[in-house]
Amino acid sequence: MLLSPLGKIIMIYLLTGPIHSGKTTLLREVVQEMKRENLNVHGFLSEVILKNEKVIGYDLFDLKEEKAIPFIRKGGEKEWQKIGSFYFIPQSLAEASKIILRSHEADLLVVDEVGPLEMGGKGLWPALEQVIFQPRAKYLLVARTSVLEDFLKFLGKSKVSIFDIREKDVLSRMLEEIKKAV
Repeated sequence: MLLSPLGKIIMIYLLTGPIHSGKTTLLREVVQEMKRENLNVHGFLSEVILKNEKVIGYDLFDLKEEKAIPFIRKGGEKEWQKIGSFYFIPQSLAEASKIILRSHEADLLVVDEVGPLEMGGKGLWPALEQVIFQPRAKYLLVARTSVLEDFLKFLGKSKVSIFDIREKDVLSRMLEEIKKAV
């Protein structure tokens, strides 16, 4: 929780855990429950795409439009933003940014996930930076444990409610805390 420049409280919830630990699956459950509660949930999930049991990329699943588009793939063009062996498809990255920027319409903005690219001010960060400190919304963000410390530094002295996927009853605790705030 932090104060916006206008002095209003901003709620930031952060789901963390190791790579492929079930963060997106848990996030989907949280989103479904929030929608059952008639909350206006915007944002996106990054859903893994497998081929022959190997990760070949991620699709961006728009929570408002309920549609998926290719987002990140192994291999790409030299000028595309890259992290490790993965490339962000520029049109999809632009779409993810649009989703973030239209979050003023939402009760809860979900962003799956903030990673090393954002820590360098790239990827989703330019769009997220424009909305994250706005007083009208609640934010549910995902960050792997490997970037958690850096991300918290990136947020400055912000106070954040952190939920670790490895903790017992994390789903019920998340739902309880988020429902109280929205």
